[in-house]
Amino acid sequence: MQASATLPTFELLPAHARVWIYKSATPFSQEQRSLIRERGFAFTSAWKSHGQEVVGAMEVLNDHFIALAADIQDMRICGGAIDASTRLVKELERDLGLQLTDRMVVVYEKDGVLHTCRVPELEALVKNGTLSGDTIVFDDLVATKGDMDARFRTSLRNTWMARYL
Repeated sequence: MQASATLPTFELLPAHARVWIYKSATPFSQEQRSLIRERGFAFTSAWKSHGQEVVGAMEVLNDHFIALAADIQDMRICGGAIDASTRLVKELERDLGLQLTDRMVVVYEKDGVLHTCRVPELEALVKNGTLSGDTIVFDDLVATKGDMDARFRTSLRNTWMARYL
């Protein structure tokens, strides 16, 4: 049986699937997206926890995000399996020359175009009118696929960033 026949796509993972989001301040190129998808497929095809297959998927979203998800409802994912996913992301950072684990990056949408800033800039961007409560931002703190589907792309006022309003 081919691995692609047994692996779910990211979209088909259940709402309870655990999600980890990584982001880049710069958009991914076509070559970077291809490499991320290729390595993500290879990783999720072989991902195991305590010898048990982890049902998971990786996807590139909006040219700035890597979403890794695992359906772990009927299992307890071990630290080694999570460490393996972290190693994958660190390898991608190294090989792509990008920072994917910088939690200070904020991605927002203005006039249909994605922009990035750093958390310390948020207050000034709100004060000068660049950002408002209605500005679409990407909340990378979502924990499950259901959360991601419901509030990954949302108004700034619906996120932890609302404190800057």
